[in-house]
Amino acid sequence: MIIDLDPKKVPLTEFMKALGYDSPVAADGVLRTYNAPYDDRHESTMVINIETNLWRDTKSGASGGIYDLAYEMTGSCNRSELLLYIATQLSATRKINVRHEPDPPMRQLPPLPKTTPDKPKRRFKFF
Repeated sequence: MIIDLDPKKVPLTEFMKALGYDSPVAADGVLRTYNAPYDDRHESTMVINIETNLWRDTKSGASGGIYDLAYEMTGSCNRSELLLYIATQLSATRKINVRHEPDPPMRQLPPLPKTTPDKPKRRFKFF
């Protein structure tokens, strides 16, 4: 599967809109505070810096970029699964090209040359 998306270039505020958080709870300069989508109580502890495109949770201390946010939400460490999750969520707000390409055919190895065992050489017989 090939996904035409560079998640590092996606603004976290756009990702939050795709998750259903249309506007921040509070805004202060370059900081935007959102209700934490990964928290069961959805408290407003998630702060996004729109200049650096990084987030931080003021309660738990979790922080990072978009992959780290997707990890907090899914619990998956597999990078391709996180990319698929991010692309699926963003497909609601932007056009993302996802292609399924067939696996390349197995490469055939050339056959091994047939070898015949060497004839035994003459041996001396001791009486």
